[in-house]
Amino acid sequence: MDNTRDLEQAATAGNGDVLDPREAARLLEQTSREARRQFSMNPPLATALMGVLVLLAYGALWLSVLGQQPYTGPNLGVIGLVYATVAVAIGVSVTFYRRATAGVSGPSARQRTVEGIAILVSYLGSPVIQTALKYDGASAAIVYGVIPAAAPLIIVGTTVAGIAATKADWPQFGASLAVVTGGVVAAFVGPIDAWLVAGIGLFVGVVGYAAATAWQRRAADRG
Repeated sequence: MDNTRDLEQAATAGNGDVLDPREAARLLEQTSREARRQFSMNPPLATALMGVLVLLAYGALWLSVLGQQPYTGPNLGVIGLVYATVAVAIGVSVTFYRRATAGVSGPSARQRTVEGIAILVSYLGSPVIQTALKYDGASAAIVYGVIPAAAPLIIVGTTVAGIAATKADWPQFGASLAVVTGGVVAAFVGPIDAWLVAGIGLFVGVVGYAAATAWQRRAADRG
């Protein structure tokens, strides 16, 4: 990082003179703060806005199935809207991620790659379960309601929680537990309300993570 190079250069500046300890401490603190900012994957405000978008998308899914009797599932237009919202959220996250990890290599970069693959694989769990249940003759309420609403939150949420725990990333761990809890509740409220509960669970998890990240950043800046 540029600040690290500045610190190294300052330490050898002045025709070989030893850097004053107070100046070294100041530069080290500045470097640490810049590093914390750089490696924060998403600005809290952007993360919170993603949570609002996700809640609106799931709210649209809920409204599209409200009153269905018998249950047939969300209409294709609303599903397309949700996919578009998810694509935007992922695109924004990837942009911030690339900026935060630019120039980073070695074990840390490899670990993030492995974590990304694990999360991507976990996303496949829900469609696989849906396909199997449909093949076995399960009802539309299960195949197009409970499973797609609840299963992704439980499967992906537990994967992210495990990754967060290994890194002692407690804000992410807490957010993942909120998402998993939303998925568990969604599995028991029926195919219609499952969409609303899932959206609320995601909203609480994402906004909670944004708030925790903002608090950590302010605490780091004050420290």
